[in-house]
Amino acid sequence: MKRGSATKKSGTIAYQLHVRNDLQGKSTKKNPTMAVSIVNSEVITTEQLAKDINHACSITQSDVLAVLQAVGQRIGEALLDGNRVEIDHIGTFSLSLTCKNKRKEDHITSKDIEVSRIVFSPCAELQHTMRGAVIVSGGPTGTKQLTDAVIEKRLAEFFTTHQSIQRSEFERVCECSRYAALAKLKALVKAGKLAVIGKQNTRAYIPVRE
Repeated sequence: MKRGSATKKSGTIAYQLHVRNDLQGKSTKKNPTMAVSIVNSEVITTEQLAKDINHACSITQSDVLAVLQAVGQRIGEALLDGNRVEIDHIGTFSLSLTCKNKRKEDHITSKDIEVSRIVFSPCAELQHTMRGAVIVSGGPTGTKQLTDAVIEKRLAEFFTTHQSIQRSEFERVCECSRYAALAKLKALVKAGKLAVIGKQNTRAYIPVRE
């Protein structure tokens, strides 16, 4: 990948280094484990995609929305039949299965098998496009660490005026990287202090009242 200036433009990815699991205390100053995350990412909604496609061709925005909805439904139907879906210029969708029962083969039944995830493999054209990305620094290394008590205090103050918090808001309130925010939010949900609402692109977190 190419490297260039920090000027934000199309094809530019800004990154930030941070201590891995920095909010979980697993890295030390003497022996830190570093990770990297994208800091200028945004959620591109279906409406935005439809608008962009509408500007790129003669298809109306409403027609694009209808097509995207139909494509999503058809992919789901095809995957439910165990098929792979190959879409030119995009990639291939397939299923990955897992076996809950780790005992001997003759004890395993269909009830022990379930879908673990949907696998997406980008096409060669899409992978080639990524080679043109310009990687730039998005700021200094995110090494500031707040204690759990400070984070929970800030969240309590935030929830006095807000009903929910999104990951990007958590980053700002708790002064941490995207990676650290996701890790801490996951830990708070597991601890029963926060609950998840909304789908992936609109995911938010609400406090669990005791």
